[in-house]
Amino acid sequence: MATVMDKELSEYAAKLPPIYREILAAFPRIEPNRRAGYGLGFQTLAADFEDRELGFTLGQVIQACEQLEKHRLVKIKYGVFVYPTEDGEQLIQEITGKEPAETGVPPLPAPPRLG
Repeated sequence: MATVMDKELSEYAAKLPPIYREILAAFPRIEPNRRAGYGLGFQTLAADFEDRELGFTLGQVIQACEQLEKHRLVKIKYGVFVYPTEDGEQLIQEITGKEPAETGVPPLPAPPRLG
């Protein structure tokens, strides 16, 4: 049974304007094996939108990401990268139905002492 929070999140996701939905949905679409919290560059998002002929400019992507950050759904780092927060990850999952990958690489064994 869905909780009140699940219902609210679903309703919120459904009413998001297209640019915000596209930005959030881009994370798993661009990097299907991404782990939670992995980010993308503004230029990567804008290039993806241009390739898909969505009509959003780089400036609009930046402005939309600033709004997402204002609502604590993403964090902008170094002025060029956008990273979903924990709340942003939940919203991405609601929009796309995809969970971040849990896979990684095996741990690196300690090297022998050299020299």
